[in-house]
Formats: sequence, structure tokens, C-alpha cells
Amino acid sequence: MKNFNTTLYSIGATLLVVAIAACVVLSGTKLGFFSSIPGCGAGSGCDAVTNGPWGKIPGIALPVSFIGLAWFLALLSVFHCCIANTCTSKGFLWCVRLGVLGSVGFIIVMISIGSFCKWCALAHLCNILFWTLCEFCVPKDCDQQGATENKTSSWGWWLSNKHIAIAFLVRFIVLLVFVWNAGRVVTAQRLEDEAVKSAENVEDVVKGSADQTTLQFLEGGHRIGSPSAPIQVVMFTDYQCPDCKRIEGQLANIMKTRDDVSVVVKHFPLNYDCNDQIGTFKLHGNACWAARAAEAAAIVGGEEAWETMHTWLFSQEGRFTDQTFAGSLTELGFNPQEIISVMMGDETLEAVKESARDGKALGVYFTPMVFINGVEYLWYYGGGVPLQSVIDSVATAIKNGDGAITPPPTASYKLVEDWRRGRRQKVPGTADLSWLGDGAIEFVVWGDYQADLSKDLDREIKAIINSGNANIKYTFRHYPVDESCNAGVSKMPVKYDGSCALAKLVIACDVLGGDGARWSMHDWILQQQSPISIEEANAYAASIAGVDQGLLGDVLLSIDVNDQMRADIFAKNRVWRKSIPVLTIDDRYVPRWRSDDVSASVLFQRILSVLEDDSAGLSAGTSK
Repeated sequence: MKNFNTTLYSIGATLLVVAIAACVVLSGTKLGFFSSIPGCGAGSGCDAVTNGPWGKIPGIALPVSFIGLAWFLALLSVFHCCIANTCTSKGFLWCVRLGVLGSVGFIIVMISIGSFCKWCALAHLCNILFWTLCEFCVPKDCDQQGATENKTSSWGWWLSNKHIAIAFLVRFIVLLVFVWNAGRVVTAQRLEDEAVKSAENVEDVVKGSADQTTLQFLEGGHRIGSPSAPIQVVMFTDYQCPDCKRIEGQLANIMKTRDDVSVVVKHFPLNYDCNDQIGTFKLHGNACWAARAAEAAAIVGGEEAWETMHTWLFSQEGRFTDQTFAGSLTELGFNPQEIISVMMGDETLEAVKESARDGKALGVYFTPMVFINGVEYLWYYGGGVPLQSVIDSVATAIKNGDGAITPPPTASYKLVEDWRRGRRQKVPGTADLSWLGDGAIEFVVWGDYQADLSKDLDREIKAIINSGNANIKYTFRHYPVDESCNAGVSKMPVKYDGSCALAKLVIACDVLGGDGARWSMHDWILQQQSPISIEEANAYAASIAGVDQGLLGDVLLSIDVNDQMRADIFAKNRVWRKSIPVLTIDDRYVPRWRSDDVSASVLFQRILSVLEDDSAGLSAGTSK
């Protein structure tokens, strides 16, 4: 132990810790830590790699991220012994070499499928660097040494040089079994929750309704099948959307075997160029031209020509170029000059925009959005009922005289539905927070004190509390968009210098003066014009906490303040990652808390009404 090389150990351990952290992020959704991989949304490279065919071991559905997590944890647990023995055993070195071969293989896979996963790349890079350290920096041939000193030490014989490889493999297997079982428990619970919601969705689709108020937004579009078919399916789609292509394939198979189904296709490209209902979002670069190509085919050749183009566009995943498009049109039997001329005209652009406006009116904000006889089919619930089964159930209900066409909810009511369908996720640490109001329903916000939307949301919630009509309580948790304390915001387009200092001042006031001082500081900050003077903020904080600025400075640097800040940031990452502010009501994430169609106050009142009705129903059921 006397020759322990601290430098080598620090470098190697740091590499392993970073690799472990990356694997935790990749495993987080499967272990219940996150709702989505931080910094990686649906359709991203991380999503494609971890949830695609390369993300699991075939046959046993073991996530590769679990293997990486167990592997790096086991490496870290025995690496100390290699450095303590001043050498690396051959057995252990071969284990490290095996691991680096796996990393090289997965890097090749990412390149070949064209999906870059930044967390995967980070883990593999650390693994390669760790192998380099063991291969070229740490002396080898421990198995040729007696290692007498270590055999008699407190590490025991099983951690002696020649047994390091055995210790590593045993720990790896034990850790892998533990992580895998934990993931299976979380997955089982999630699938159970989603199966219940999916069954409720099927029941909603089957029951139907007689109101016709919003069916107008499902009209138009392009139809496959008879307009008088008893089962009417409407899909808002994007030709570059992978899930749209999957659902389209299922619908195509259903249409081959049934004559009681009609499918209407409407556009909702995730591209601002032709869909100004989504802000400045441009996820799919060619989605607008693909939608306009389909419209051009319909204008030139009618619905039969549209269907030909529609099928081809999905087969190409909505991709074509100026160089290849004309040739493809010729192969499809079109006149390239005619189609391209019409496609570039205003008529196709307006047709796509009109379809997107209908989608916006129904609350569509991602694709595909599928309605069956007016009721949204919640395909995105994992483990949900297959589309074929839902269609069969609707057909049976209609045959028995129970089915009807149901109008979908308006966009404003869909905001409530999107919240209601969410899975409850109790975020740790809320019990010890400072609350405004004493109601039973928790409003939790994560925000930045200098962001206008955070200020707006705070104002809306306080207005409800001040009205005295709501049974709620409210807390504000910190997520400063400031890299000085929050590295997770590095890629956000707008950052707020000084927000970390402001958040810490609020926490410090809580430590020094309790809830009253905390909320006074909170309110003062939100009333200031940006940028806020940190000197003035410090002076105000010291005055309401009743301390001098020296003591305030000491508290700001304390572990308690730092830990609370980190807890807030970590908790926010478990709920959602992409933007601020984030709001949960009754432990369920509110995807959108205001829109052009409904104010935040009206939305909150509707959500509270749902909760009150649920509570009344539960009480009535209990009394029976």
C-alpha cells in the first residue's frame, strides 16, 4: 500500500465515475429516475440507440445501458486494488480489453445507423481512455508477482493481484442482476399503470357520444375507404415522423382486411415553414415539402394520385432531394415538371397550413395524433392496446348498437386531458419545502427568477391563492438557467447571468429567517426589472433576514444552501428537462399551462374541478 499512486488512481476513478454517470442517465428512464433521457427527446440519437434494436440484448430484453452501468461500477470497485498493488493483473487487463472492444463496436453501430447518442459517446470515450490508462500507464504482470504484502493485508486474499479479475467478474454479475431486477420492477409498475390507462382509452373509444361540436376539425384531408364507413379514423401526420410511419403501416394492414373502416389523413408537419402553429420549431427539415408534394399529387391527379404519393413518401421517410425527386416522380408515373410547379405554389402551402390549424384547434402538438370515431387513440402508452384490437372492439360495439362518433375535446380541454392522463410521480424533497397557502393540492413550479414565463406563472398561481377559492398550496423550486451552478443548461438558447446567486439568496433567507423571509425575498426578486443588481439583492436579503452581509455571505457558501440548490435541480430533471418553467399539479406534469385558446387561470380552475370531482367520487364510493 505504501507505493499507492494517487495520480493514476484519481485519473482512472474520474473516468469511471463519469462513465457511471452517463450510464445512469441512459438507464434513468428504465429505472424510474427520469421521464425522458435528459437532453434527449423522442426521436433523438439517444432515443434511437437506447430504445432501438441495439439498445437491448436480443431474446432476454436486457438493456445494454444496464450492462454498462454494472460494468463500470464493478471496475471502479476493484481499480483501487490494481493501483495499490502498483500493477494490473493480466486477467483484469483482459476484462478491460473486452470492455473496450464493446465500446468500439457500439461506436461503429452509432456511425452505421446514423444516430449520435451523446451520453453513449461519453461513456465509451471514458472507457477507451480508461483502457489506455491500464494498458500503457499502469505496470502489468501482477500475476507473476507474489504480492505477499497484499495477501497479508486487510484486503484479503480475494483482492490480491491474481484474484482481481475474479473479484471484478463476480461484482459485475451481482451488480447486473441487481440493476436488471430493479429495472424490471419499475417497468412492470409502469406497464401496469399504462395498461389501466390504455384500457380506459379503449372504453372511451368504444362508448362514443352524440355531441358534434368539434367534428368539423376532423373533416377535410384525404380519405382512404368509404366516407360512410362506421369506423372513422383520422390521423394528423408528418411524413418524417417514425411513429407516423409505424401507425400508417398498421392502418394499411387493417384496411386490407376490413371494409368498415375509413382513414382520413391530415397534415401536421413539425416544421415552422408550413406550420406556424408550433412556434419556431423545425424538427423535420423536409416535412413541409413532403406534405406539399402529397397535396400537389392530389391537385394534379385526384385522390388516387394522392394515395400513390402518400405511400411513397412514407416509404422514403419523407426524404427526397432536388437531384433525386424528378426521377422518383417519373418512376411513380407523374409528370415531374407539373408536380414540382404545383408543389411550389401557394395552394399546397395553404392546404397544409389549414390542416395544421385544425390540428391546433384539437390540441395537436406532436405526431401522430390519431382519432377513432372522434376519440384520441393513446398509442403512446407503452404496453397499450394494439390499434387492430381497438378497431375490433369498436366494430363489436357498433354491431351491438353501442358505438357512436364522439367529438374530440377542444384544444383548451385537451390541455386538461394531457395533464389528467399523466402518470403521478412523487418527486422527493417536497415535504421539507416552504409552501404558500395551506390547501391539499400541491402546485410545484421549477423556474428561473429572471425568466419572464417563470414570473408569469408565479403571478397566475398567486392570483388563485389570493382569491381564496382554491384548495391549493404552492412552492417555487429553483432551476437557474445559469451555467455557474447548473451545467445542464449549457445548450439552452437563452441564459440568465446571476440567476444562481438570486436563487441561493432565497434559500439563504429561508435558512436565516424561515418561510416569511424566504417568500419576501422571492417576491422582491420577481418585482425587479432584469438584469437585477446582485449588490442590491444582497442588501435586501440581509435586511429581511436581520443579519449583516458577512454572515449572509457565509450562509450562501454553506453546504445547506448548495445541497438545496442541487436537490431542486435534480428534482426538476426527474420531472422534465427541456424548458422552464415546469409545473406539476397533484404530482402530475402539466405539459402546457397556457395557450392562445385558454388562460392559465381558466386551465387551473378546470384542473381543480377535475380533482374536486375525483375527490367527491372517492368519498361517495367510500361511504357506500
